[in-house]
Amino acid sequence: MKLKTIKEKTSDKEYTEYAFKEMGLIKSRLGINPNETMFFLGSRFQKDYFLCNGTIYVASMSLEFDPETKKPLPYTFDFIELYKIQLQKEHPKTIEDIDFEVVIMRDPRFTYTPDEFLNWIDSPCNVNHEIDNPYYEIITFLNDYNKETFRTDRYLFYSKPDDDCSFITNIYAYDLKNQAELKLYIPDKWNNEEETYILPKELKDITVENISGKLSVYQQRQCKKAFLELANKQNEYFKVENYWVMELLKLMVQPVHILQEWSLHRCFCKPRLFGNIWVYDFPKQNEEPSFMVTDKLFRKIAVLKFKSAEYLIKGIYKRGLAKAKGWELNEQEIKELMEFLKSPSNRCDEYCSGKLYDGYKKYVKTNWQQLIFEYNHNTAGWGWGNTDFNIPPEKNTGKIGNIEALPFDLPLPDYTKLVHGEQNG
Repeated sequence: MKLKTIKEKTSDKEYTEYAFKEMGLIKSRLGINPNETMFFLGSRFQKDYFLCNGTIYVASMSLEFDPETKKPLPYTFDFIELYKIQLQKEHPKTIEDIDFEVVIMRDPRFTYTPDEFLNWIDSPCNVNHEIDNPYYEIITFLNDYNKETFRTDRYLFYSKPDDDCSFITNIYAYDLKNQAELKLYIPDKWNNEEETYILPKELKDITVENISGKLSVYQQRQCKKAFLELANKQNEYFKVENYWVMELLKLMVQPVHILQEWSLHRCFCKPRLFGNIWVYDFPKQNEEPSFMVTDKLFRKIAVLKFKSAEYLIKGIYKRGLAKAKGWELNEQEIKELMEFLKSPSNRCDEYCSGKLYDGYKKYVKTNWQQLIFEYNHNTAGWGWGNTDFNIPPEKNTGKIGNIEALPFDLPLPDYTKLVHGEQNG
């Protein structure tokens, strides 16, 4: 991609500017040198996380808008909450393992607790796609990071704050021999079949901005070669290629607004029992039918197969940048889940008439059948065409999409086998 094309691409400049403004306010409020590097560790539940000199800062902000233009008023940008946390252990597990200080709390309704922090720091990092390590491991790495972490005999590769809010990954390079700085742009490449990003492998995958103006085309080419060689080596700490670590650092030094969302449909809300039940909108081709059980705040997720007493996913749940800790349900949670799914459905009472009412009345007697109905309709595309719900889902060859639909007489698996170690696979 040509440099001119890269420069012309739009970006969410406002997002980056406000991230920098938030960092500046934290530094100003706590007397931190403005030139100190502050890393943006991402956002969760309207809280922003930062790291500077080994200390973690958690903030939530308020911003007013002009009633006529609906545009933000930058001078109103201010803290609702600000917390300062220092770790006493690399992997903190209890309140005794952290020093937790409330710096600002303007509204007790938004109180952030040490337990919430401990849950966050043990959760998978969602700043970029490829690095899923928990945040306490990310913090350990950042505490040891410096400008020479990624260097060769001749080049340094690093990130630094600037006014470039491009969505295209960009990393600085410094030619030690010629004392000249370059900027490397690496446009994303996507593998549709594997649903993963592709590493830069060729010189054409990189576009150079010759910042100093000193370097010839040949010298720029040599820098690109050195970058590709280093970027494709495995990082000893994260056990992924160095490129993904450099991308992570870039996003933490120069925040860019990347959507961290995925599409799903909530079928049941029972937070006082086992949690909430969802079905995913866009499973992978040939992915076995499944549903998800989550806690109230999406901090942990269990993904269960419809057709057998097995977890579809064990360990970290991941859909792009949407990540959460895996949840292995305990015996009581599974008991409550199965009792609920066996219970009569009251869905018809919620839809007193109309297309959905007719469908529920025809096919749904239990909550298990209601869950199957929601999966078939929402995920497998059943009932969206002219046939409505007249044709049973497993016989409807004209439904939207190629996702497998499930029959309503599908037996409820004995999910207690998950606890007793009898699951297949």
